[in-house]
Amino acid sequence: MSRGKRYEGDQQLNLKKVFAVVAVIIVIVLFVIGIKKILKADKNTVESKNVELNYFTMVTNGNWGVINSSGETILEAANKEIIQIPNKAKAVFITTETNYSDGTSTTKVVNENNQEIFTGYESVSTLQNYDENNTLWIEENLLKVQKDGKYGLINLDGKEVLPCEYDSIETLKGIKNSIIIKKEKSSGLVNSKGEIVVPVEYKTISAVNEDYKNGYIVENAESKFGIINSDGKNVLEIKYEKIENIIDNNKYIVKIDGTWEVISEDGKTYLEGKVSNVTDMNNGNVIIIENGKYGVISLGEEQKIPAEYDNLVYAFDNKYIAQKGGKYGVISINNETLIDFKYSEILHNKSTEYLKAKNENDTYDYISKTLVTKFTLSDANETFIKDKYISVNVKGETKYYDYQLEEKSNKDIYTANTLFVYQENGKYGYKNKDGKVIVEAKYDDAKEQNDYGFVAVKKDGKWGALDQYGKIVSETKYDLENNESIDFIGKWHIGFSNGAVYYTDAE
Repeated sequence: MSRGKRYEGDQQLNLKKVFAVVAVIIVIVLFVIGIKKILKADKNTVESKNVELNYFTMVTNGNWGVINSSGETILEAANKEIIQIPNKAKAVFITTETNYSDGTSTTKVVNENNQEIFTGYESVSTLQNYDENNTLWIEENLLKVQKDGKYGLINLDGKEVLPCEYDSIETLKGIKNSIIIKKEKSSGLVNSKGEIVVPVEYKTISAVNEDYKNGYIVENAESKFGIINSDGKNVLEIKYEKIENIIDNNKYIVKIDGTWEVISEDGKTYLEGKVSNVTDMNNGNVIIIENGKYGVISLGEEQKIPAEYDNLVYAFDNKYIAQKGGKYGVISINNETLIDFKYSEILHNKSTEYLKAKNENDTYDYISKTLVTKFTLSDANETFIKDKYISVNVKGETKYYDYQLEEKSNKDIYTANTLFVYQENGKYGYKNKDGKVIVEAKYDDAKEQNDYGFVAVKKDGKWGALDQYGKIVSETKYDLENNESIDFIGKWHIGFSNGAVYYTDAE
């Protein structure tokens, strides 16, 4: 059997081979130690943030393009017109090219490789909508297409979900998941899947209130009204002269045979002839107006609050914001004064559980659901975060609260973040989730990490950006004081123009 030779001459070690083997072993050991140190250092500094692949419009040198959530350019900036992205998670981009000599424009849809998709249609467009503040949003999952002069709907995979046989297709203003379709003089409604909810046989369609889940008021050719819910079921017969845009526990305010009343879906009626002027209904109580004054009556016809107030708005827990003598306070359903009439206004957002009461000196008392004043701010700027929290500026320091006005830390809110703002000696920096300093406090201002790992920092009046590891990706060179908000993706900062939102490298 042959064996490897380890000795030279008369049994002497082959030193060259031994030294070579030892050297290799040392290199391997050092490599392993180095890797362990790197991994340990990473663990003790900043873990990688899980970032979704999303797409955004960008503008540079006056032209539009597309970047992704890493700041990489997907479509070079070559379009003079706005590029629309219906769903930021899908590589579907609508581009428009205008021939300025004759005023015509051509729209096409392309993918991340700038290849045209969804061909075979005369036009493809997004379904745009606006809320009460004229803030624009786009239906994320559908596109309107035209063929042979008629309109239909496709999804973002190009599948036809509604055939091209309608005269027009438009969103129901201010209401999500609600798209009006028309044939000749009749209207119907489909949801964001293209499913018909209201058949095309009505003269008008409106939402019961701002939430599509509460259904739709429909009017037929004979000008009679009824209710169809979001599942397409008729819940009130099409026979009423009028239906108010008010709902409370499946009860509605209707007019029939010249008389107003409250009716439930099971046909039971209340307050017949007693609700001719109603503003709201909550928990079986109705806000009414009599001789220009506001009060509350129950469905059992009990006068809960006499009609003696200049205004009444339901807040929560059978409590009402009331106006009397030019001042605002809070009263109970039993007409007890819970907060004195001393404020110039009291604001309430239906999605929150607190009140903002304005004092004479323009400060705001923030009042919890239990009617406890938690804090007072001279600057009432607040930002809503993740539909659960607000941030407010208190003496130059950002503080966080939930909707019960209980104070929270940034770690409580941004649970997926890897960097967290901290303040020291009037300067700002970043720590990791274990409290270790990653970026020393040297900036004049700093924003919390966004969903894509980037943070915005300010120094000497200029803004720049760091990546998720605290490394500089954009020097502090941008004057963004007039921006509605400050945010970065790589070197690109958010910009606003004529209602459009995009990312740009413009200084």
